[in-house]
Amino acid sequence: MRRWLSGLNPRTHRRMRVVLPFATLLVLVLGTLLVHALEQPDPGDPGYLDPGASGGTGSDRLAAALRAAGTEVVPVTGTEEALDRVREKPGVTLFVPAPSFVDLQTLSNSTGLPPDTRIVVAGAELRDLERTGWPIGHAGARWAAKAVEKDCALPLLPGPAAVLRQKYATPDGTVCYGGGLVAYEDGAVTVILVGAADPFRNDRIGEHANQAFATAVLGGDRVVWLDLHERENRVAEPEPSESTSPSPFELPSEEQSLPAPPPDAGTGTPAAPPDAGGRQAARPPLTDAFPAGFWATLVLAALALLALAAAAARRLGAPVAEPLPSRVPAHETMLGHARLYQRARARGPSLDVLRAAARRRLAEHLGLPRDASVTEIAGQAGLAPDHVRSVLGGDSPETDADLVAAARAVQDLVRDVTRRPITENRSVIDHRTAGGEPS
Repeated sequence: MRRWLSGLNPRTHRRMRVVLPFATLLVLVLGTLLVHALEQPDPGDPGYLDPGASGGTGSDRLAAALRAAGTEVVPVTGTEEALDRVREKPGVTLFVPAPSFVDLQTLSNSTGLPPDTRIVVAGAELRDLERTGWPIGHAGARWAAKAVEKDCALPLLPGPAAVLRQKYATPDGTVCYGGGLVAYEDGAVTVILVGAADPFRNDRIGEHANQAFATAVLGGDRVVWLDLHERENRVAEPEPSESTSPSPFELPSEEQSLPAPPPDAGTGTPAAPPDAGGRQAARPPLTDAFPAGFWATLVLAALALLALAAAAARRLGAPVAEPLPSRVPAHETMLGHARLYQRARARGPSLDVLRAAARRRLAEHLGLPRDASVTEIAGQAGLAPDHVRSVLGGDSPETDADLVAAARAVQDLVRDVTRRPITENRSVIDHRTAGGEPS
């Protein structure tokens, strides 16, 4: 990296020293987000929370624990089939491990369910809750599931359990585990929303009290396990007739633009619109999607890289001449200046210093004023003006090798002129003026 930076010109080098730390931070953040997205389980995977799958995201360990406790596990693959199995007897638990694939609207509006029926939904997001008639709101999401202690009076639930990833709120039910669990009584049906699927997975069920929590939530005589890994086909709504279809150039009226509230499951009458604690809550900001520690680490890393960039780019301009604070031997001063120029990779300013010193020495040796031009120096020294101009006023070097070659050319020019006496230089000029060649 240092060799690559040393090959750049000073301005580009300074810019890269500022840009590279922030580019590194951006790559780390994007890489973290990408790895996190790849590591998340896919509900569309056939083994995701499958009661017969033994993989890390499967649930055969939970199914075995339920059967050992005397609970019958009945896997089904459709919402209507699941409701039919629930209606067979009271006290049945309907488990929905992948709510994004389930027809939650039909499930929430279902009627005629036996008493003591429980509907357990794992990891429902805001877009899932918007398809239900439950007065349960989405209060934010976390980067990963967090194990929290039980903080409610619900019986049989242990703690701590890794349920806090999706956070819920409701004005009519019980909120537990810091919002990671909500229990809502909908007539004879108890709706339970769990904020994360971790307690039901094989690779997480042994952590904390996840297994005890999962068996307590799903325990009973029978669990109807809605094992879906693709979206159910919804019945298409009938298209409006030609007589009632609105014109494409007309805006819908206020009554047409507002959706009708879903009917209440117990009475069949339209339910009142939810209040501020209902499911129509505003989407959480991005700051709520990650834990506080993530943002603190990100801010500290940004501050550290900002300080590093400021330290690396502290010299934002060309070197300037400053008087020394005290007398220092000339040799040490020269070495100190040379090291500063070398560290800053200021090849052009370094060569300019050498050329300026050479012009002063040549002008003094040839009896010219200190501000003599290159043409005057070349004429007094008897040298070709183009040659002297290329040595004392050429282009800036791009590499260290170019700097060494240019400095050697300046040194050779000074030695060539100062070794000859002034009379010899003048005789060379007079001889060339007469049209001859020097001997």
